[in-house]
Amino acid sequence: MTISSANSIVYAIFLSVIISPVVHAEDEPQNEYGLRANVLLGDGTPANDILGIGLIGRRYLDDGWFIGGSLDTYAYDFERPAALLDITQDPDSSMIDADTTATVLAGFVGREYGDANTGFRWFWTLGLGAGFSSVDDLRGPVAGGGTFDLEFDTGTDIQLMSTLGTSWYFSSRWSASFTARFEHHFTDIKITDRISGAETTIDSQSPLGGYVSLNYRF
Repeated sequence: MTISSANSIVYAIFLSVIISPVVHAEDEPQNEYGLRANVLLGDGTPANDILGIGLIGRRYLDDGWFIGGSLDTYAYDFERPAALLDITQDPDSSMIDADTTATVLAGFVGREYGDANTGFRWFWTLGLGAGFSSVDDLRGPVAGGGTFDLEFDTGTDIQLMSTLGTSWYFSSRWSASFTARFEHHFTDIKITDRISGAETTIDSQSPLGGYVSLNYRF
């Protein structure tokens, strides 16, 4: 699958949330939107912890099934990128990380289980996302003298997503969701030292984490 075709699939799923026909039971609200806080944990390449906030929406279908979309923004430290190029930073200076921001657009399908009245409902989802990141250039001292000057070329990430969570409905319309996230990202990050010419790439990561959201159903 090419990057462009994968992006097209993501956008199609996201748009389907808006234009799909209403097939949910008449006695229960079919749409839900929420504001969420995200935490993802990685292995340090490129990040240990990734924090973000975002919007999430669902359209409920029959028998507990739903489709949805999300839009999230993240900010995190790209951990010690010079070491990925086998460049040893001057030990007398503190380790330098690169400031990174990212936006992720995703679509998903899932199913919810539980009482239709107030209380807890369990759910799972499977989804596909596209991530767009930006990493600030980075300069620093090299052990033994000299400097490094790193630039980052970031392509579009293709993200496979799955979740398992529960929503607590404290009224017929308001709920709070507590969700575990399991993801694999196909990345396209190239790091180049302008001074030495050294290059390396990062082509994948598999972060784990979760999110908490406050949702309104109508």
